[in-house]
Amino acid sequence: MKSVRNERGIALAMAIFALVVIGALVAGSFFIGMQEQRVGRNTITHQQAFSAAEEGASQQVTGWTTGTLNQLPIGDSVLFAGTLPSNGGWYRGSTRRLSDLNYLVRSEGFSRDSASRQQVGLLVRLRPIQFNVTAALKTQGMLKIGGSSMIDGNDHFPPGWTGCPALNPALPGIQLPDITQISTSGCKDMSCVTGNPPIEEDPSITVGSLETFGDVSFDDLKAMANKFVGSGTRKVAPTLTGTACNKTDENNWGDPLNPAQPCGDYFPIIWVEGDANINGEQGQGVLIVNGNLDVQGGFQFYGPVIVRKTVNTQGTGGHFNGGLIAANVDFDQNVVLGNAVVNYSSCAIIKALQNSAPGALFQERSWVNLN
Repeated sequence: MKSVRNERGIALAMAIFALVVIGALVAGSFFIGMQEQRVGRNTITHQQAFSAAEEGASQQVTGWTTGTLNQLPIGDSVLFAGTLPSNGGWYRGSTRRLSDLNYLVRSEGFSRDSASRQQVGLLVRLRPIQFNVTAALKTQGMLKIGGSSMIDGNDHFPPGWTGCPALNPALPGIQLPDITQISTSGCKDMSCVTGNPPIEEDPSITVGSLETFGDVSFDDLKAMANKFVGSGTRKVAPTLTGTACNKTDENNWGDPLNPAQPCGDYFPIIWVEGDANINGEQGQGVLIVNGNLDVQGGFQFYGPVIVRKTVNTQGTGGHFNGGLIAANVDFDQNVVLGNAVVNYSSCAIIKALQNSAPGALFQERSWVNLN
């Protein structure tokens, strides 16, 4: 006789087993979902932090402050901080000067909730205009000199300036392609010109050579300028807003005669669109005139001066300290009469170019992740 198995209760056991399996599957799915959510959230915060760090670094380059960073002693740093729009994160960091021309921008970025942090670094180099000074006065057109004017190719220290390098060997006082283009009035035997030699003939000087500065053309200089003024007559002098240098004043070109004053470290790159007639007083930096330059009233300028057409300085005249280039594209006559002075000064040129130069990234390997 066959025995009948008692299977009562098997359904309950199977149901419990199924619930356990389903519960395990649900729990596993929930765990995986939570992990994916956390990974996704971490990726978002990581990217927020990285974007903030990149933004902080790039802001220092695009908004390069020449008045602060170009004056920074080697080894010193300037701190910065900021936030991204729409609460997308925040950053902090420092810009450290490594040498005369090189800087390290270190930017630390944080996510919106500050749960994630990233660091990036940028190597930045000052990009001064490649102004190759080979004479106190360089032109390719006709030149008239005389009176009590003086053109001196010997190197000079600007009065009261500190931190100047050693004097360079003397340059020619005047350099032009054809010495017969010079006429004199009261400057017997070229007694108003000194240098080594006083006058040098260089047939290679052309309009093109006088309007090319390294890989930059004359017209490209406009994009490098940070002060734009129109044509016309103006009197140039330093001005203040309270106790600070008023850099927004288009007639404020620094204070070379008082280097310890608020505008003493202000070296703008000035672009004059059209003819300029300057009647005093003083300025420094890089002066670029897209036209003719007429100077009187004892105006004194320290740094390189580049004039697309002609220079005319008579009477009390102008005093140029650095280097003067007059491309003279219209073949008009450059006139230097009265008590005008053109002195070669390597210190004035170096300080003007370095203190006005914008920061630019290295062409290769300028960016590094510091994490």
